[in-house]
Amino acid sequence: MFLLHTRTFGVSVSFLRRGFSPITPEELSMEDSDDIIHFLFRDSLGFNLTATVNATTSDNYIHSIELLRPTKAEALSYMSGASDAPKQYAKVVIKHFSWADPVYKFYKVGPLPVSSETTVTTLDGFYKSDPTRGANSCNWDTPLSVAEDVPIAATMTSIADIVLDLTGYVYYSASADNNTLEYETVAPQGADGTRRFSWVFFGVEGPASTLMPVGIQIACDFSGQDPSLYSCSTIWYNGQTWDDETAFRADWEAGKIVVGPQIAQDISWGSTDHVNGSTPELDYKKAPFFAVPDGKRYKVDKDEYYVEWMDYSFYISTDGARGLALFNIQYKGERVIYEMGLQEAIAHYAGNNPSQLSTVYLDSAYGFGRLQYQLVEGYDAPYGATYLDSWTHYEGETIIHNKSIAIFEIDSGRPIQRHLNGWFFTSNSVDSTKDIKLTVRAISTIGNYDYIIEYIFSFDGTIEYKISASGYLQATYYTTLEYDYGYRIHEATHGSMHDHVMNIKVDFDVGGETANSLETVTIASRNQNIPSNWYPSGMNISTNPRTMGITRAPIVSEDDARIAWPNGFVIVKNAAQNNSWGENRAYRIAPIMFATLGIDDSPFMTEGANWVHDNVAFSVYHDDERYSSDEFNQESHSKPLVNFNDFFDGESLVQQDIVTWITLGMHHVPNTQDVPTTLAHTATTSFIVTPFNYFDSEQSRRSAQILKMTYSDGETITTELSAMPSCSVNLTEYAVTDEYTALDIYNNVLAKGHKE
Repeated sequence: MFLLHTRTFGVSVSFLRRGFSPITPEELSMEDSDDIIHFLFRDSLGFNLTATVNATTSDNYIHSIELLRPTKAEALSYMSGASDAPKQYAKVVIKHFSWADPVYKFYKVGPLPVSSETTVTTLDGFYKSDPTRGANSCNWDTPLSVAEDVPIAATMTSIADIVLDLTGYVYYSASADNNTLEYETVAPQGADGTRRFSWVFFGVEGPASTLMPVGIQIACDFSGQDPSLYSCSTIWYNGQTWDDETAFRADWEAGKIVVGPQIAQDISWGSTDHVNGSTPELDYKKAPFFAVPDGKRYKVDKDEYYVEWMDYSFYISTDGARGLALFNIQYKGERVIYEMGLQEAIAHYAGNNPSQLSTVYLDSAYGFGRLQYQLVEGYDAPYGATYLDSWTHYEGETIIHNKSIAIFEIDSGRPIQRHLNGWFFTSNSVDSTKDIKLTVRAISTIGNYDYIIEYIFSFDGTIEYKISASGYLQATYYTTLEYDYGYRIHEATHGSMHDHVMNIKVDFDVGGETANSLETVTIASRNQNIPSNWYPSGMNISTNPRTMGITRAPIVSEDDARIAWPNGFVIVKNAAQNNSWGENRAYRIAPIMFATLGIDDSPFMTEGANWVHDNVAFSVYHDDERYSSDEFNQESHSKPLVNFNDFFDGESLVQQDIVTWITLGMHHVPNTQDVPTTLAHTATTSFIVTPFNYFDSEQSRRSAQILKMTYSDGETITTELSAMPSCSVNLTEYAVTDEYTALDIYNNVLAKGHKE
């Protein structure tokens, strides 16, 4: 007997589509997932599975189920009409923990839907090597997490009197109702999947526990499948270390422990609740809002997760590990990007204490898609946005997050272009075009941090990828030993420095074709020979003056394709296509805000994220090089499932199907501005991809949102607004007053018949 579970986050389920499009490798439906689970539980397959809800650390149970995305060749062949839709398969990871040599094993199940033709085989060709992983290769596992509490509870109960005396707080066990502490294990907990070891730190119980560590840390070994062998030993407090509980107690009884500051019992400083009495007077007025008086100007197919806006079209997908991704991005009916999405996000900490020193989170291990929660309308995204659900399949459950993806169009409040015609005081006209953007947004909450992930489309063909961080710090206990690793942010709390570094895949198909090339454009100072009669002799200009110029350099091989951003930019071009002026059609890649990891040769990351020191890298597309990282890399970083270095073996990059891997990041040195939570606008990183000689001229002139105003002697003569649909809403009718909220106004607009 086994149980199927569905966990739904949100109010309602606009239910799961059954359709399959190889253009958008979307997640499996709940029905498909349930059918696969039933299929795998068949006795004839010999898996001897236990439902995860009933499983122990020595059972076999399902880790994850996800769509095995079709290869790019299969998808493009179908899209071109050259072949039928490829058959659908699932990638299933099973924990064979009852085996003498317990492992995670990867399988291919299909074709789907489940029928008499469905089979299960080992997964081949998806990774460059056998993906089988050791049993200690994952630290986010329900039965294992339950088992971890046993040695932690035993240790903390035995020293509860000491902990209470030193910190004012106490922890007994996960089931105790008198805890005032809770704990966090850090990662990685191993290097090759053979062992799980973690320092465990304790913070004041509540939503801000990671902001309020009390200074107690214990070292625990969770290796193997037998929880009776799990143990905790070394204890750290306030810069002091003891080998075991006995030594810790002996020093406490002898009064030898140097006592540090305590977290006060009043922990309101860590609350995100509104602080009364300090709000600026005008902030009590209703906030600005946006309206769509003529109806929404984009289209969404909620069954296929397909979007059209202006000259764009694309598909939306959610991956359990990597979260929100877009596929088949077309501009003016031509594919420019096949796939664009997050691959990995690292949070690498530093500090003079064991837990911070050994913390390097590879957040795909926890799952950007699995933790992509419902958005708060009007706050996480505007009222009136289009909201879509997302879902993933993990540990035998279908996890549904309602309204977790937002799509909205918004006026940026600035021009995309404008010009005042004339010169100084003789100007007689001005023209300006609104910079209106379409945004696709999701927010994934990975433990204490919330990652805001956005794709922002501009009218002219420019796309910005932006990721911002908010949420609570993983702070550390304040000691003077932490001086070189951050700033003191409260009485007993120190803000540990850390770097957020992300890798994003952009699979360009410039000009709608897979054959592309690369070029760096570097701006540098140089000398230029000129005739002697260009300038009068009195100006003292030499015949070899300094100026600046560009150097164009092709990237012809993977051997030279892992680079720092030049003092200029990089273009991905189609050397077989030119604009009318003979220039190759291209897309330019430019960082807006970025940082690279501030540590070389991290012992807690080794081979697990070899992309991290490249600003940008380029490789030839291969079916077994789909992702730059994997959720199993965190706990087997010395022998990672995906080693980015293996992608680069000297292949030609001249008119090839090239994949771009872009590294973004931010150095985060916390200060009191991060209390209680980090502000998203200060912790953000992004890049743009934009047309470069792609057309004969820029495309914003095609917008109807252009105003040209002619005037003379300071008075307006004519105002010309480009042809556009008339607006029947008198916005002054909906002016914000004390009696109406922004949501009331939006609802009033809809009530008067203005469609979406």
